[in-house]
Amino acid sequence: MSEVQRFEFIKPQVPRPAEVSARVVFKEWLTPDTLKIGFEPVGASLFPFVPGQYVSLVLEADSDLGLRRELRPYSLWGHPDEFEYAITIVRMVEGGRATSWLRDIEVGTPLKMVGPLGSFFLRRPLHKSIIFVSTGTGVVPLRSMLKDLIATGEIHNHDTQLLFGVRHQQDLFETQEMTRWAEQFERFQFIPTLSRPDESWDGATGRVTDHLERMELPIEDLQVYLCGNGAMIQDAVALLEARGLNRRTRRVVLEKYFD
Repeated sequence: MSEVQRFEFIKPQVPRPAEVSARVVFKEWLTPDTLKIGFEPVGASLFPFVPGQYVSLVLEADSDLGLRRELRPYSLWGHPDEFEYAITIVRMVEGGRATSWLRDIEVGTPLKMVGPLGSFFLRRPLHKSIIFVSTGTGVVPLRSMLKDLIATGEIHNHDTQLLFGVRHQQDLFETQEMTRWAEQFERFQFIPTLSRPDESWDGATGRVTDHLERMELPIEDLQVYLCGNGAMIQDAVALLEARGLNRRTRRVVLEKYFD
């Protein structure tokens, strides 16, 4: 199959990142190892950002423990017009410095964050078909993008699908909103899928790439956004390239996670 033409998109005006003082405003455990957490800037409004971008939380140096200053990136869940604070959803990786810090952090705790950062955002003008593919917390920036399509009304004009893959049913989170959107918007389809379902699960099964492989992909008028673990992204890119759509077309956009 011949390669489709390279796509030239209109780059959005991306705000300059800055380090700001903030405090924790809420914590909510969505699953035993998935934390939703909000950070409110102190004495200022939340910086503008493009849906799909992320913030980096600052882990301060501790000479007594031999720890240096480090940054940890976390994608933004909300839409710029939706909340007055930054929200992210984090999967806890045991043994990690950031995991221990976030697990124990209390509401009201001061911290610093840097943002907005990243170039994972919608490529406009949008094509007729848009497929979002995620594993685990990779759904976080895709939710922000979807919210943007709803806010602009573009959700009505594009065939849009979201594949959200996890291992077990208890690993799913925040699916009620996505399900509601699928009922509300005729051209949006939400597919949560489990790679290790138990007998009580009556939804889609298999990896997200299994579903992507079975799809009739309208390659000539398609954009694909991938976010999640590296193995999924590698497999998805290979699958799309076999169909004639590769990253050089600028219509396959990805953000690799390590969860």
